[in-house]
Amino acid sequence: MPTIEPLTLTLAELAARWQLSPQQVLQSPHALPMYFYFDGLVFDFNDRWHRANGDASVQQTLDIHKTRLSTLEIDLQRQAMHKRGLLKLTQWEETLSDEEMQSQQAEADRLTEEIARLAAQLKKRAEDRQRRVRNGLLRAAPRTLNDIAQRGQTRYPQFAYMPHAPQSSSGEADTIPAGAVVALEDGFPLQELLTEADLVASMLDVRAAEDSVT
Repeated sequence: MPTIEPLTLTLAELAARWQLSPQQVLQSPHALPMYFYFDGLVFDFNDRWHRANGDASVQQTLDIHKTRLSTLEIDLQRQAMHKRGLLKLTQWEETLSDEEMQSQQAEADRLTEEIARLAAQLKKRAEDRQRRVRNGLLRAAPRTLNDIAQRGQTRYPQFAYMPHAPQSSSGEADTIPAGAVVALEDGFPLQELLTEADLVASMLDVRAAEDSVT
């Protein structure tokens, strides 16, 4: 029966196959693309909105609107009670005219609508983020590979590349173009380091490299 080849080779397996050290494989001028497994959220590098802290300005605006609305609502309630003789204003408060109260009510209504819009926008962002799950291989960046070649390990990368070859994945991360730089978040399980043992090469790339020298 014909031997069924694996889809990938670990760096150690590839080094043994080519009778090289793992460092030599990584530092070869004709080095193959190397991949590592990632289970977590993956975002196109240019997708600032969905990446971590991309909602900071919107969240800040929402908080400011909520604070302002709360102040307006308290003022309007106190002014209304004062007009009915149910409350005496403090020395720091001025009695508002009907026109001024209408203006404040209009601002409060506008803020209420804006708060609802921003809250819905943030909710959709949170839902969209959870659809950016990837469970599969990502291509390691040159800097990542250089660090591993030099020291045998590196801090777990925050950035990588989407593979060109189809790889196992789930969610909507595959909508990111092949070869695009991606930002990684919330990897599970959480890893501090990426090592030689985490790297694999595609058997298609291995075969292509071997065929090119035969």
